[in-house]
Amino acid sequence: MSPLTSTPTELQTETAPRQENPRPVAASSTPTPPPSPRLELTFACLLIPRFPDHALSGDLAEYLPVWLREACIAYGWRLDALVIRPGYLHWMMTMPPQANPALAIKRIRQHTSQRILEDFPRLRRQNLAGDFWAPGFYISNAAELLPPQTISDFIQTTRQQQGIF
Repeated sequence: MSPLTSTPTELQTETAPRQENPRPVAASSTPTPPPSPRLELTFACLLIPRFPDHALSGDLAEYLPVWLREACIAYGWRLDALVIRPGYLHWMMTMPPQANPALAIKRIRQHTSQRILEDFPRLRRQNLAGDFWAPGFYISNAAELLPPQTISDFIQTTRQQQGIF
């Protein structure tokens, strides 16, 4: 008999008042509670280089996944997807619900900026702000990567705010 069906006698045994020494119930007659849902926060994020000519390509594009994974492992986050294009860094990650996504992005910005500016002196010389990334970021709580039009719009808006276009 399946755990979800029972005869009236079994049902009475389960709901009867507790006896001082109750007899053990076989595991198959007790329904297993459903597993608790995992509570997680998943979001997509987008960063662009401060300068349009600082392309995420070559060695830089090879190192970025390593540095991003380092940060995620260090803070207990899960990197779910990563897209690196010359003009942007786009990723999706999952973290505990009590975590702060803005703080996570700040830490990733700081960690990757530090590594980029240490390992690529040419970029450091051109970047007096000490932050490789343009001001701001785009974040979406959807558990999927951003559509291309959203990425283009964000890049254009950010460059306009910088006075570049």
